[in-house]
Amino acid sequence: MGHERTAKQVDDELDEICLQMIQLMDDYCSSIGRLEHCLRDGCVHLAKSRYVMGNSSVSDLQLPTSGPYTARSTVVREENTDTINLAHDDSGDDPIKRFGVLVPGSLRMAQERFCKCLESTIEAAVIKSEMEKVRGNYLSLKDTRSQMTNKIINDICTYTKKWKVLKFLNGNYG
Repeated sequence: MGHERTAKQVDDELDEICLQMIQLMDDYCSSIGRLEHCLRDGCVHLAKSRYVMGNSSVSDLQLPTSGPYTARSTVVREENTDTINLAHDDSGDDPIKRFGVLVPGSLRMAQERFCKCLESTIEAAVIKSEMEKVRGNYLSLKDTRSQMTNKIINDICTYTKKWKVLKFLNGNYG
């Protein structure tokens, strides 16, 4: 017969999974915190650029409205491993060139910060995916543990019934 796990081993595995989930939650919260920080900094640098260059120089008027636009970064999901990565392509359009030749440093900082936001978002998505896998393992082990507990209870009930029958057959009615 194959190797069967004991209730103690399943409990230990459940404990390990709980600790792993707590670590992943901490990592996820840190990743979201970095994302918030990058977004805030990017918005502040963008506001500084608008102040320096003027409202009309840094607005949605510089967004592409016609023709193809080639992104410099794309999110790639690998089918076999189900992982998410960020692919960089330097041949893509540099959006900062839409704002002129001599742009303030704050606009470049805003671009850098928003690129970091994209990286933090990918990191958070990877961690969340890992959390879902760990949760699935936890639920599977919890179900296994529940089945083990039910088997033990059934064995105890069966033993108790047999004991009562033996007691009755021996003449001990009490």
